[in-house]
Amino acid sequence: MLWSSFNSPVLLHRFIVQPESMLVVAGKTNVNSFQCTTLYCGRDTLVLRESVGTPPVFIKGNVQLDASAFSCGMQLMTNDFNRTIKATQHPTIAIDFISFEKTPVFGCAEERFKGRMKIMLAGVVKTFDVDCAIEVKSNGIIYLRGIREFEFADFNLTAPSRMMGMVKVEDNLEVKFSLALKLDPNP
Repeated sequence: MLWSSFNSPVLLHRFIVQPESMLVVAGKTNVNSFQCTTLYCGRDTLVLRESVGTPPVFIKGNVQLDASAFSCGMQLMTNDFNRTIKATQHPTIAIDFISFEKTPVFGCAEERFKGRMKIMLAGVVKTFDVDCAIEVKSNGIIYLRGIREFEFADFNLTAPSRMMGMVKVEDNLEVKFSLALKLDPNP
């Protein structure tokens, strides 16, 4: 954390995104439910700027995920999901954190708040408010979690169907992210 001496004090939090971070997309078909998961394997650092009297904003908030790294448990479903999100044409899913509605305390108890973020999927960028929670574990890892319902149509995508349309995927999806963050010891 850094303090800056401008008109009002500014605190910068630098968080290194850890490999156990993940993104989970859950949905339903007219037959059963499914869950597709991708693990994070990048080297991103988030920088949150906090100053008195204003909501905290990210001056660096981009996390990138490999769109073709999703696993849905069955290869056929994974292939359909990757084709649906156009993973070959748009190999990166980006989450760009913009701001939080309030400054987290970074305590042991879970804190809930709204976060604003841009999400880029299949070449489409949209801004959303997402329900977030943050919690610090005894090992010092900070978990930032978020959950939001989306529709394939939010990103100009069409839900897949199989076997001549007999198995249909519902348009609603629940997307959850869990970022494991470590405070950068070398700000």
